[in-house]
Amino acid sequence: TETENQAWESQDMSDSDATKFRAVVARCNFLSIDRPDIMYESKECSRHMSRPTNGDWVALKRLARYLLSRPRLVHMFRWQDEQTTLTAFSDSNWAGCKRTRKSTSGACYLHGAHLIKAFSKTQANIALSSGEAEFYSMVAASSEALGLRAMTCDYDSELEPWLYVDASAAIGVAQQNGLGKIRHLDTQSLWLQEAVRKRKLGVVKVKGTENPADLMTKFTDLATLDKLCATMGLVV
Repeated sequence: TETENQAWESQDMSDSDATKFRAVVARCNFLSIDRPDIMYESKECSRHMSRPTNGDWVALKRLARYLLSRPRLVHMFRWQDEQTTLTAFSDSNWAGCKRTRKSTSGACYLHGAHLIKAFSKTQANIALSSGEAEFYSMVAASSEALGLRAMTCDYDSELEPWLYVDASAAIGVAQQNGLGKIRHLDTQSLWLQEAVRKRKLGVVKVKGTENPADLMTKFTDLATLDKLCATMGLVV
């Protein structure tokens, strides 16, 4: 029955199975550095390495089946004109973790049509709204984007970073001055407002269905996965 299955999934693994679980997850983490299509799934499995349950083993087997069916992901670096901007996409999954209700931040960075970096991270704070979760994701993505901009300065070819976000509420917070009526935001994240005011990076609205960072924040079906991978110049 469903109740029995839930009880079984919540049970801790045996010591031997837990060792195998950690070994496989470690390999998935290594693969995910170059495979954004499994980045979120690998991150979720990694969160349970300290005390894995039978349900975590089931999730890992799903990931293993996907890798068996799609063993390769090709990064396409086609010839392109010289670029003057760096494109960053940001997204979040508000309260996506059913155990802790923590959100996930995801981002990817493109130099023209070439993917150069992506990440999927669990937010440290528990966001009280989807707008707050999106704003924290924007902060993490902007920090990396400004770091990449500084790196391009070292090569005497400074790129202007532009951040694409699908949440109008988070964009509004980033473009205003101070918290206003929003008192529950982490004030340490307000440096982003100053960066936007000083035009250190631009912020642009993008449709949720066209945001490739969505792949790093939640589970998707194969059709959506292939579409978002193609947006990042990836071929599964």
